[in-house]
Amino acid sequence: MAMPAPHGIRERNVWTVADLQQLPDDGNRYEILYGELLVTPLPSSGHQGIAARLVLALGGWCRAHTGWCFLTPGGVYISETNWLEPDIAVYPSPEYLNLEWREMPAPLLVIEVLSASTRTRDRYRKRPAYLAHGVAEVWLVDEEAREIERWTAASEFPDLCYGSITWTPDAALPPLTVSETELFGPARNPSPSV
Repeated sequence: MAMPAPHGIRERNVWTVADLQQLPDDGNRYEILYGELLVTPLPSSGHQGIAARLVLALGGWCRAHTGWCFLTPGGVYISETNWLEPDIAVYPSPEYLNLEWREMPAPLLVIEVLSASTRTRDRYRKRPAYLAHGVAEVWLVDEEAREIERWTAASEFPDLCYGSITWTPDAALPPLTVSETELFGPARNPSPSV
């Protein structure tokens, strides 16, 4: 949800990356989309648990096969009025290369774990911005539905992944597969009726 500027910070019609440097380090995530300030509060423990499990899977795969950089949250610099921070981003650059955000290539994969306060924005505003910027693939992870929507620039509709999701950024590399149970934990059985 877009929120007003934090107390003590003057409102702006158009926010820039330089304006973000003036914002307090208060636990909120600050992003800019087409000059609009987006403020997201600290995520839930369930949200962070999913992100952590994905980072472990992606991190192990990247280190074993490519050495690519994976960050959580990642930064996606698009322009001075577009700065986004996905929950996870995988960049096709060496893991230990210390680049400025403006120098980073477009991520190969961006992952957003959906929450009640960000679901609409992540799906309908941020996803198209990532894909327009050259991000190869976007995953929207829905804990409630136990599914992942996979989007690419060519997608008219998402590929809905249940049970597992497989990432194959390069046919010469082995694929990474993450199971539903690994990501969301065991399925909860509904309570029996009395």
